[in-house]
Amino acid sequence: MSIAIVDDEEMRDLNREYRGVDSTTDVLSFPMLEGECSDVCREMIGDVVISAPTARAMSEEHGCPFDAVLDLLIVHGILHLLGYDHGEGDEARRMETATLELLQSLGHEPQHFDWYALRA
Repeated sequence: MSIAIVDDEEMRDLNREYRGVDSTTDVLSFPMLEGECSDVCREMIGDVVISAPTARAMSEEHGCPFDAVLDLLIVHGILHLLGYDHGEGDEARRMETATLELLQSLGHEPQHFDWYALRA
């Protein structure tokens, strides 16, 4: 797995190219086990890309330490690589539960992330 930290311009370019959305976002995941290159390297699960300026803005807006927001976005991105989704209903709750459990295992208090829960 790789993790890239980029600026909003690069994130906007990636979001536009791969999702058809012409704006920046906080985190994107690119699974290697799917798509046209899925047989290239079966040991690599994919790439997680995080926008540092967006993460900083989230940190400031919600009064959450920047490193905690980065952990949240990394966990969120990795869960997407593993097949989790935050659609609706049970699927969203399953991803939220996994996210909070992983953040807790990293030493974060779950209530610090109430602002992020089921946001999608």
